[in-house]
Amino acid sequence: MPQPAAGSMTSGNWTATGSWHCWQAGGNPPRTGLPPGVNSGTVPASPAEHTRHFRTLTSRLWLQSTGIPTRAKTPLGHRTSLKIEFIDNTPYSPQYRDVYFSREDGLAEARHVFLAGNCLPERWAGCSSFTIAEIGFGTGLNFLATWQCWSRYAPASARLHFVSVEKHPLESATLKACHALFPELGSLSRELRAAWPGTLPGFHRCILDGGRVTLTLCHGDAADALRELVAGVDCWYLDGFAPARNPGVWNERVLREVGRLGRPGTTFATFTVAGRVRRELTAQGFHVRKTPGFGSKREMLVGVMEAAPACRLREPWFRTLSMQFPARDAIVVGAGIAGVQVARHLADRGWSVTVLERHGKPSMEASGSPMAVFSPLLTTRPSREEQYSLQSFVYLLHHLKALDPDRMFHRRCGVLELSMTDERRQRAERVASRPLPAWLVHPVTGEQANAISSAECGFPGLFYPEAGWIRPGQWIQRLHSHPNITLRTGSAVYDAGHDGTAWQALDGNGKVLHTAPVLVFASGRSMDWRQTRWLPFTPVVGQSTFIDAGMLRVRPDCVIRHHGHLLPGNGGPLLAGSTYQRGHGKAVADPAADAENLTGLETSLPGLLAEPADAGRAVSTAHCAVRMSSENRLPLVGALPDPERLSAEYPRMLGRNYRPPAGNPVYPPGLYISAAWGSRGMTNAALGGELLASLICGEPLPLQASLAHATHPARSLVRALKRGTG
Repeated sequence: MPQPAAGSMTSGNWTATGSWHCWQAGGNPPRTGLPPGVNSGTVPASPAEHTRHFRTLTSRLWLQSTGIPTRAKTPLGHRTSLKIEFIDNTPYSPQYRDVYFSREDGLAEARHVFLAGNCLPERWAGCSSFTIAEIGFGTGLNFLATWQCWSRYAPASARLHFVSVEKHPLESATLKACHALFPELGSLSRELRAAWPGTLPGFHRCILDGGRVTLTLCHGDAADALRELVAGVDCWYLDGFAPARNPGVWNERVLREVGRLGRPGTTFATFTVAGRVRRELTAQGFHVRKTPGFGSKREMLVGVMEAAPACRLREPWFRTLSMQFPARDAIVVGAGIAGVQVARHLADRGWSVTVLERHGKPSMEASGSPMAVFSPLLTTRPSREEQYSLQSFVYLLHHLKALDPDRMFHRRCGVLELSMTDERRQRAERVASRPLPAWLVHPVTGEQANAISSAECGFPGLFYPEAGWIRPGQWIQRLHSHPNITLRTGSAVYDAGHDGTAWQALDGNGKVLHTAPVLVFASGRSMDWRQTRWLPFTPVVGQSTFIDAGMLRVRPDCVIRHHGHLLPGNGGPLLAGSTYQRGHGKAVADPAADAENLTGLETSLPGLLAEPADAGRAVSTAHCAVRMSSENRLPLVGALPDPERLSAEYPRMLGRNYRPPAGNPVYPPGLYISAAWGSRGMTNAALGGELLASLICGEPLPLQASLAHATHPARSLVRALKRGTG
């Protein structure tokens, strides 16, 4: 079994040496008592009280200040978090009858079992990135210990990817109580909790430590989550509750995925020495051996993968081979929200990005609205569109917090969705009956809607407390403000070609505008390149209208969603709209569209306008543009295939033992797209930029494989091939 090179490093009260068991406790970290209000055997107050507080915090406190009665218990639930008790200053799960970490010293255990068990930090020397996958995030102690070690010993330019699966994510208040036991991790644990996505199911990406650390939380069943994971793992932390207590995370389905995600040289470490765990890991290609455990536990298991197990490729038509590009240089065509999000996420990874924009300045088309709404799209039952939107929304909130901390050009004022018809009321009731947290959405009565908005709404509905509005022009300008991004306006790209080593963006005369190994098409309107003409785009024309504030009895305190939207802004005219004309390819401002927006406002909110809608008043066109939509309203994000080569290769891909041929003829190297964001680009394109940057850089994907496939550019062609019509 390979051993790391000899050497030693010391810091504080623990030591790293050049042996398989690198970590040695040089003294217990200082412990504190439980925080005020925490009694032995329970978290502060009661779990039920914490749950109710977390679910209603964003809206209930404000409503109480108005004197409006609120329900004692919110009708919405959310993903159930485990009840935690504290026994001898150690969190304990009554459901699984097991502790979250060693009663002797949880932090020392994490360093001994998982860091030392995987030869860390020695393996980080000289690396540019490193991927750790964990089963059982729990309190996050293993992650925090790894993050602390990474910040001390990894190269300054290296990036840590930490992927962790957790079926029962804890509430933030419970995490805080657990983290208080380890004050030396205080600053890291606070940053983790600030980025914590709560208990929402799905994949959630957190960018920490200025981009040096990327945490991907996979909330869900271990086998299901790992099956959805797209990653190449360097080492594993196998840290679920003990096999006897929680056999579901140690079964064949789970450990088969551990093998699938590994590669020769991948290591693992775990506290258990259960025989069936040893046998299954051996069957997955690991050389497994016992080694001294931590504290009173005599033994633990470590191992290294000697040969990757034979695994059938899942949906190989979506698979692109990992690329090693000769230079970290990219061209992005289009300076709207889709293009700038891709550019920013690549630039944050150290890439040099040239953005080519045909207009004289950015965001001149679909992204050029004076204001735009950001909010999640919820459906009456779980759907891929909703899951993508939820994960995108949570990611955007942290993205905005990082780049606009003072909220100079966005407001989380909330979005109030009114139920004005029986159909809308039924939809709201179905959404409200689902297990979603109240910080995300909760139902309101007509009286509560009036109080939240400070306007006479008169209808019940749903309130999204963390949603709001943004000024796209300022947001896009902030995203462009990066030393690695070069914006070239007045540079229309008419064609693109590959010269064998790099892509060339060409103007109308065939002149090369720029050359780079990677080219991303991200223009929302012009998709008439030969590489993209076959894609199923549908143009949609939308027009929004300025409403003078003097026309209203009051400026609403939040965004109101009726048949359209009313965005209050923070001074000046309000924004109403927008119209939706599917299939129209030309954006021409139409006074009739402004009248439609105004009439919709009058019909939906009759008590808001000071005069009847047909009276003369100052309204004007705010924005009119074409935005591109897809056949199923999901965006197109990913590598662009050659449709003829994919069609020719498809019959062979159906073979059980199919392996992509050398040279990857289906996917031209370095060609990608981010498009068809429709009306939801401001909310969803940030995660799309992170997805595309992860694909280009060969990193773990920030979302589930099924969602990546649902948004893949080849999806419509693959459907046609499956039906025999492609």
